[in-house]
Amino acid sequence: MILIHSNETAEAAWADGLQQSLYDTHDAIIEELIAKEEFVDTNELDTENVTVIGHHNGQPITTRGPFTEGTEFVGGYYIVDVASHERAVEIAGRFAEAKHSPIEVRRLMHTEQAS
Repeated sequence: MILIHSNETAEAAWADGLQQSLYDTHDAIIEELIAKEEFVDTNELDTENVTVIGHHNGQPITTRGPFTEGTEFVGGYYIVDVASHERAVEIAGRFAEAKHSPIEVRRLMHTEQAS
């Protein structure tokens, strides 16, 4: 899984006219992943309707998210079926977001491994 973070700096860059290059990069990567049969799923995550659930004194409590403190959030994800961790890292490094915010690469624990 590739988790694409965002933050205020990244959001400002996209608002300053770089959004089309962002979309173009994603389109090209998706096209390549599909052609190589590595694509599983992708989606952007809503930041307007987020609820964070925790516990206080043994009772569940909710707050409006994505986080109670901090300006960084997960903006979207890709699930890819690739032969190696290195291939996933190579893909993640090509996203324009990496210039402004972190991108994580993680192995899904409870799925079949790529052959």
